Amino acid sequence: MKLIKQLKALMLKGNFFRNVSILVSGTALSLIVIVLTTPLLTRLYTPEEFGGYSIYVSILYTTSVMASLLYESAIPLPKDEDDAVNLLSLSLIIVLGMSVLILIGVWLFHQSIASIVNIPHLGEYLWLLPLSLFGFGVFQVLNTWLIRREAYPFMAKGKVFMNMSQVFSQISLGLLQFGPVGLVAGEVMGRIVGSSTVLRLSFSSIRERFNKITLRKMGVLANRYKYFPLISSWSSILSVASGHLPVFFIAASFGSKAAGLYMLGQRVLSIPDALIGFSVKQVYFASATKQIRSTTTPLNSLFWQMVWKLSAVSCLIICFIVLVAPWTFGHVFGEDWIESGMYIQVMAILFFFQMVVGPITANFYVFEAQRLHFLGECIRFTFLLGAVWISVNFQLSAIQTLLCLSVLGSFGYLVLAFLAWYAMKTKGVSQDGFECEIGVEASEAK
Repeated sequence: MKLIKQLKALMLKGNFFRNVSILVSGTALSLIVIVLTTPLLTRLYTPEEFGGYSIYVSILYTTSVMASLLYESAIPLPKDEDDAVNLLSLSLIIVLGMSVLILIGVWLFHQSIASIVNIPHLGEYLWLLPLSLFGFGVFQVLNTWLIRREAYPFMAKGKVFMNMSQVFSQISLGLLQFGPVGLVAGEVMGRIVGSSTVLRLSFSSIRERFNKITLRKMGVLANRYKYFPLISSWSSILSVASGHLPVFFIAASFGSKAAGLYMLGQRVLSIPDALIGFSVKQVYFASATKQIRSTTTPLNSLFWQMVWKLSAVSCLIICFIVLVAPWTFGHVFGEDWIESGMYIQVMAILFFFQMVVGPITANFYVFEAQRLHFLGECIRFTFLLGAVWISVNFQLSAIQTLLCLSVLGSFGYLVLAFLAWYAMKTKGVSQDGFECEIGVEASEAK
């Protein structure tokens, strides 16, 4: 009990961690709902159906990187609020256009995609992907606007509504025996509710600047922050592809059941990251960009406080899950899911590094170090491809393959962490804005 109180005091010390606590508190409610309803979902849907859903979600996250061409990541950067609202408008227009393109792509290639990933029934519900992408993109853009305004209670509320509507829709459709379509349709419902909620919460702050939105200004800003789509988008694609490569490879090599078992393990291990890591990243991004805009104070202190405190908390949480999972999965989720508890043990190290390193990758956006980010993601993706090569050539089992992916993927995260620190250490900031950048000429006039 004393240790818990010390950890709480450690995390809440200072404005930064108080802001994190606001997001964590709001997110905790939706995650509690997910935790409590997952055992019901695993009894309503089979591992094979979860396997198809895992591929759908992986495709969604991979395509979502290009939803706004990464222009939403630039929203917190300008000093001028009019510039920020024009970036917001530009991002939303791009989201709409990309959703239409994805609709055309799904219509043309849905059967081919299902065949490649070895999930025959995927083609039955892949047509819902454009709706998921649109809801995801709108939520992402408006959430970044709320980051700029440090409206953390609104951000937490949006996420709660999104997650709760998703799980309750999936349960309802599962009880009606919709099969795998129920999982996907519930995901779509969550995205729509989530994006509608953040739109309602942020609309008043946007409406007062409607008259400042012009196509000319959007064009100028699109050129000013062109390195986000030209370089950062590729980095993000590699980042998401690295995160979802395991499930694609496992589905193609070991079938939809193995992919479903992997997804449950991933879902459990992702809870701490969604609760703490994601919230820390949002607040760190807002705090760092605000500090850069207003002062010349280095970020070293904030950076290292976050890394060490997050490492300690992550280690305790992940170790607890690893020790408990193998003994509880069969009782909690059903006998069909016992093997997933073993998956967690070999995946744990990768998720530990993901939880610690994820928030500090915001440095690449704060300092506009896009080429460093791209280099880091290339190296991380290469490590994972190496794990795939080892698995294929040595004919490893599913568990052995996950262990190989976990270890080599962790090395990739260490490289990414070093480059994020290097971007912060070597970046020069002046009172007028960004004057130099690691490999990127980002000092164009606004």
